[in-house]
Amino acid sequence: MLLKKLIIAEDDDAIAHLIAAALGDVGYLCMRARDGEEALAMARAQLPDLLVLDVMMPKIDGLEVVRRLKADVLLSRIPVLMLTARSSVEDRVRGLDAGADDYLAKPFDLRELAARVKALVRQSRRERQRNPTTNLPSGDAIDEHVAQLLRTKARFSLCYVDLIGWEAYSDAHGFRRYEQVIEALGRVMIDASRTLGDPPIFVGHVGGDDFLGVCDPARTESFCAAVTSLFESAVPSFCEGPCDPPLSVWVAVVGSDEAPGGEIDDLATRVAAAKRATPR
Repeated sequence: MLLKKLIIAEDDDAIAHLIAAALGDVGYLCMRARDGEEALAMARAQLPDLLVLDVMMPKIDGLEVVRRLKADVLLSRIPVLMLTARSSVEDRVRGLDAGADDYLAKPFDLRELAARVKALVRQSRRERQRNPTTNLPSGDAIDEHVAQLLRTKARFSLCYVDLIGWEAYSDAHGFRRYEQVIEALGRVMIDASRTLGDPPIFVGHVGGDDFLGVCDPARTESFCAAVTSLFESAVPSFCEGPCDPPLSVWVAVVGSDEAPGGEIDDLATRVAAAKRATPR
């Protein structure tokens, strides 16, 4: 498991050493920047999980650093914890208005610093693991959930949901209407999960028009039927009359026993084979 990378932008050697020691002890890889220019250059090169930034910095002060960081489309998602000896309300407001995600006044307790860093990294990680269109878990969040089930040898069904006809629909109606359909399918996945009670069925957005649900085998048939039925009911909300071109969902079910090696790739291969074998 890769260590989370932090940049500590602090010109005071003693303070920087204390921060690096405290955060290194709880599992972070800490890099040091001694002025604002170096902090920006390091952020661009390293894409850290978090920037601990002192306000009073040489060359470029911390407020300008965070403004430039948040104005960059790639770097803007890096959370920033600002540190300062100025603890007035006005100073805190200036830091937050500049784009800082949290603010800690000096002197501070190292335990509180570590707790705030953990919270910011955790929150940022959750945001990055969600699809921006549907707000459903995606990417690593899906992989981690399925991998955990495989590690514990739990029995489950992976229900892979694909939208049929979306390319023709997108060509005919434009990308905005297509985005609305994807949002609707995301809501369908959530509603289908909730209709079957507790424990909740994990649903995720793989990307594009591909979704999945992970549930216990006893509820697989009911979940798939709910997804199909709810999507058919949702079609009139984004089509005036019958959809032209038509839209529908296709669902493939792969059981955990089809991954004898306990690998996610085994399940992905089974899903791909099912998609190839199904007329589109």
